[in-house]
Amino acid sequence: MKKITLLFFMISLSVFSQETKIKAYLEKTETISFDQYDLIKKVNQFYPDILVSKQVKNTFKNDLKTNELIESYLVLPTPTDCSDYSVLIYPDNSAVDYSYQLKDKAYVFGNVRLFNGSVYRTYFSAEGNKRISRYYIDGKLINEQKN
Repeated sequence: MKKITLLFFMISLSVFSQETKIKAYLEKTETISFDQYDLIKKVNQFYPDILVSKQVKNTFKNDLKTNELIESYLVLPTPTDCSDYSVLIYPDNSAVDYSYQLKDKAYVFGNVRLFNGSVYRTYFSAEGNKRISRYYIDGKLINEQKN
């Protein structure tokens, strides 16, 4: 019995003596930051289907020393013409991913990115076998492909 106890003690001591990195993921609803709000306002100025909100749901990675922002989703009521609506803000506040499901079953998704003072948008739409890809710069359509 003493040998088993001693063996258990040595194993547990070696396991706990190793440096382990504990990671926790936290989610908080907060007021939108000034940088996030400026990004969303600029995006909404050119692309009004991407809505503005004053609250975000931030997801953080926490290692018990620091909080690292992973992603921020806008907190919005679902628009009346949509059954699902989601807007993700990148941690560096340079881009937005969006997706929404229209009530007529069309699925729309894409990305809006700030680059050299311009606002670039990729837009993809899928409804049944019909697919549309559009590319915009500062709200102006520059290319469209239909499949």
